[in-house]
Amino acid sequence: MTQLPRHIRLTQFQWIKPNKKTPEKKRMLPLSDWDVVMYKSYLPLLFFYDNTQHSDDFMSTRVLLDSLRTVLIDFYPLAGRLMDVGQGREDINCNDSGILYQETMYQENLNTFKQDGYLPHQMDYHHMFPVHFYCSSDDPLVAIQVNRFLDGGVALGVMMLQKVADTYSACLFLDAWAKQARGLPYAKGVFERTLIAPPPNTTITDEAIRHYRQEHKMIDSSHYRLCMDPKQSMYSRTSPNGPLPLKSVVLEFRANGLKRCKEDAHSLEMTANMIYMSTKDALYGMLLRAIVRSRDLAKDVDVQMIIGVNGRTKMKMNPKIDYYFGNWMIARSISMNLDQVESTPLVDAAMAVQKQLGSLELSLIHSISKIYTMNEDMTVHYLSHRPHSSHQMTVNDISTLPFWRLDFGFGRPDRARSYITSGGNGCMALFGRGDDNKDEMYDVQLQMDADAIKRFIADPEIQKYSSRILY
Repeated sequence: MTQLPRHIRLTQFQWIKPNKKTPEKKRMLPLSDWDVVMYKSYLPLLFFYDNTQHSDDFMSTRVLLDSLRTVLIDFYPLAGRLMDVGQGREDINCNDSGILYQETMYQENLNTFKQDGYLPHQMDYHHMFPVHFYCSSDDPLVAIQVNRFLDGGVALGVMMLQKVADTYSACLFLDAWAKQARGLPYAKGVFERTLIAPPPNTTITDEAIRHYRQEHKMIDSSHYRLCMDPKQSMYSRTSPNGPLPLKSVVLEFRANGLKRCKEDAHSLEMTANMIYMSTKDALYGMLLRAIVRSRDLAKDVDVQMIIGVNGRTKMKMNPKIDYYFGNWMIARSISMNLDQVESTPLVDAAMAVQKQLGSLELSLIHSISKIYTMNEDMTVHYLSHRPHSSHQMTVNDISTLPFWRLDFGFGRPDRARSYITSGGNGCMALFGRGDDNKDEMYDVQLQMDADAIKRFIADPEIQKYSSRILY
């Protein structure tokens, strides 16, 4: 266990198990091919709850734990452990070992951090999670930490192993937990791997082969290990041989700025012919241009933005797919260099995003699935994304997921944030915001090396379209 600083005190530690023992017939759950290719790393989510009413029983431990034990009956695999079954594959041993639950007391007021936008470098983000790295088969699939502040506010830190769930599945579980806490019915996870199996007549297309070669690589081990300078402390990023020092920035976008961005992402000809870009296409195009300008690269060197797309949106003919629990995301990549950014308008970048995100067909996803099944040894399939590279950006778009509605009976979270456990030079998360007004709003949390961030926040398009820049 990581040693906590003096201003953060551990007050509770326990393993939470389902209220009912998982039946023997459900004890083993295989991972899908889409799970197997994922690294053993945790998906970090952090939710801030502002105790505006100054309630003494705010985010009650009893309510949280009673509802968690109940909801784990339906989400029983999350209380299990990974088990190596050979040939690069693992199953979930649904043995009810439990998920990790901790509580801490943070010797500061949450309102102090709220005023500064809950920025990562102003808070001990890494101490607000009970785990950071998956190291052994004894480690939990889910870990939760409730951080209580002096003024009664709470930061809820959740780590879910990406090997067993994508962000959509994480939201399904957290939504169920929150609704159970309020005594409401909730959607149950479906663990039927056959739901995402490719049809027997699936053919492997040239597009699928290109996608596979771009996205995957062979590795020597089934475990993802981070290579760090042994002289560098775990959370320091400043040693000579370690990763570049990183900095986080949070951009707030409101309706007026998004509207201007969307307008600038249309040519007069497009408007005359009623060809329209979405707000999201325009926003991503603008962010990609600013990121390319911020990187210290030659003009002809491409920067690649990788955006995950929920495969469930392409399978609406099966109503169960909405509740499928596991990984079912596919990456779409948009590349651009400084030459292209300087010689073309915003509309070109927005159109590149629209083309990539809009051209995804279910046939590609099924073709990738068939490629996976052609090789029994799944260790050859691991994803090759490199978040430490200045040539690549990874985007986690969770703005469409209702994390901001996670009400455990004490009100909705004030804000949601993420946390990059190590490296992460070029990681971006897009959050929706649930403020009580009609403005369409997003928070963009971006982490890059400090020099690139300095150029990024001074970028003219970032200055023009964002409503507030927190850094």
